[in-house]
Amino acid sequence: MKVVMKRWMKNVLAAMAIIVSGFLISDIHAEAEGEISRFGSESYEWVQGTESPIGVYVESDEPMSYVDMTLQYDPQMLQYNSGGELEAEGRVRISSGAGNTEQFSLMVYFTPLRSGTTQISITNVTVQYASGETSTATDASAPISVPLPAGCALSSLTVNGQPVPGFSPDVLAYSVDVANDIATANVEAVAEDAASAVQVSDTTLAVGMNTINVTVTNSSGNQVTYTVTVNRAEPVTSLDPVSEEHPGEGEVSAEPTVQNALARLTRGQIIFAVVLVVLAIILLLLIATLIRISRNKKRHKRRHTAAVNRSRTGGVRQPVKRRKPVERRGETGQAASGAEEAEIKAAASEKTEERKRQVHPAAADKPEDIKKTEETTSAGKETAAGAATGKAAPAAEKATAAATPAATQGAQAAPAEDEREIEIDVQHVTMEFKREKDEATSIKELLIRTLKGQRNTEKFKALDDVSFTVHKGEVVGIIGTNGSGKSTILKIISGVLAPSQGKVTVDKNKIQLLTLGTGFDYELTGRENVYLNGAVIGYTKEFIDEKYDDIVKFAELEGFMEEKVRNYSSGMVSRLGFAIATIRDTPEILILDEVLSVGDMFFRQKSEKKVKEMMHGGSTVLIVSHSTSVIRNNCTKVVWIEKGHLRMVGGPKEVCAAYEKMNQG
Repeated sequence: MKVVMKRWMKNVLAAMAIIVSGFLISDIHAEAEGEISRFGSESYEWVQGTESPIGVYVESDEPMSYVDMTLQYDPQMLQYNSGGELEAEGRVRISSGAGNTEQFSLMVYFTPLRSGTTQISITNVTVQYASGETSTATDASAPISVPLPAGCALSSLTVNGQPVPGFSPDVLAYSVDVANDIATANVEAVAEDAASAVQVSDTTLAVGMNTINVTVTNSSGNQVTYTVTVNRAEPVTSLDPVSEEHPGEGEVSAEPTVQNALARLTRGQIIFAVVLVVLAIILLLLIATLIRISRNKKRHKRRHTAAVNRSRTGGVRQPVKRRKPVERRGETGQAASGAEEAEIKAAASEKTEERKRQVHPAAADKPEDIKKTEETTSAGKETAAGAATGKAAPAAEKATAAATPAATQGAQAAPAEDEREIEIDVQHVTMEFKREKDEATSIKELLIRTLKGQRNTEKFKALDDVSFTVHKGEVVGIIGTNGSGKSTILKIISGVLAPSQGKVTVDKNKIQLLTLGTGFDYELTGRENVYLNGAVIGYTKEFIDEKYDDIVKFAELEGFMEEKVRNYSSGMVSRLGFAIATIRDTPEILILDEVLSVGDMFFRQKSEKKVKEMMHGGSTVLIVSHSTSVIRNNCTKVVWIEKGHLRMVGGPKEVCAAYEKMNQG
């Protein structure tokens, strides 16, 4: 088995080496991922005549002390305002200290002069570290779209008498292919408004890609630029004419051959085809390997089953069952009588017993009285179990009788607690996870271990027999050191995880779980995440439209909603998530995971005030926090979980005092 696996693994690794070699010879240049330049968003939509910001970022794996870069833009479309140093029209230089941080950011401001599409690019990025070493970062670009003003749209657009494919007045960029013999493009454009002026740039075509701008100016002076990219085909190499001395040469070279077909393919197409073929080979190898592994497992299973059956029968093989009974006949050809068949069965039984005595001689030497004792063991066990049950019943009745007065006294001590409805009931919850004993350091190593069945895992308990109840309207704090299982119990209550053992009784439709970054896509902007996170919670689009301004105002993120969330600090993410989760009037059950302890002092006061409003509104709140002051000021009951075990449940003062005493000790 191991030899077969090694042979198949060598084949798979050889195929992967072919892929790597194909990419190495493809002359594809890859920048180092250590330093990256980018914009705050992948694209921008601005309004003509309105100053608009764009975020410029440089990121590195090491702290940077100085950053130098150049921004390039189209001065016919955009007007630079501030943020850097204008070197020339269309080029802005940014040179600044990075403050020994791993991310440099700066806002640059432009004003769109006309409608259309353009782009801003980051080039010539140089990074200097504290050690004095320098490095370069990748270039980046972001498309800018400026919507059309009234009277600046075209009604038709043709090139060489043919309508531009896919033309629409609100689409500003097109691509057209023409033959090589066309040296000048005949571009005709008609404006929707007869009072608007249309101007077409130079239409002379070179071989390859050419850009022609069609500018429409309305009566108010607003301008829109349509961009038509005209691709002039490469010249076709003519075949050598047939000479009189070598007739027939032209006919042979004109026929399609494999060599001519490969010559017409680009380098990228060849590499892509090779990669597809190699991937198909790898897929077939993996399928064959899985089939072979499955067959080997079935064969081993059959052998193991046969070995188990032989051990159960004392090493004697079971007689083979025949599909049809065969009649034994005597010498005369007639069927054997019943007495003869009985003699045959008795002889076979004696042979079987003799074989057993040969394999297990000790068993055959047991006295008859011991055998009888063994036969009656099960009856004795049943009698003992019945007696034990009879004795246990009075003891259980005594324990119940003793527990009844104590329970009555507890009920009299806290009648208000028992009268309230139980909102969350956690009973004997245990949560186990599997983790790798020795994690793989690469995908190759992980694949090899998986195919060989050498992935060693171990189980560990994040929670161990945790039980507590939460009554309706309570504000319960959950405290404990890092890694004690606080977030795990919250995810089990909210339904994100299912416990390995135990039971949680709660109406999950009433729950809102709020934790840092829950439901956020860090590649989307703040505005887009408001709608995404709201949809996850259960808000309708109409409700979010109505409450959007209130969410932004409460989160104090005015001016940052068009930036990607990955550029937010943890406090900004927390404020936005808290504002979305608490925007509706009164959620019935609100779970806050390390939310109140994040943010500045003023936002913490605001969030605590909001939580208190929910408390007065009858909400049931669960709070996880490392701050005992937050727990004391907001909670009516505290649950202390330490290293997966329930340590204490009680009032905030008593539990927090015990928790602080343990940390001090």
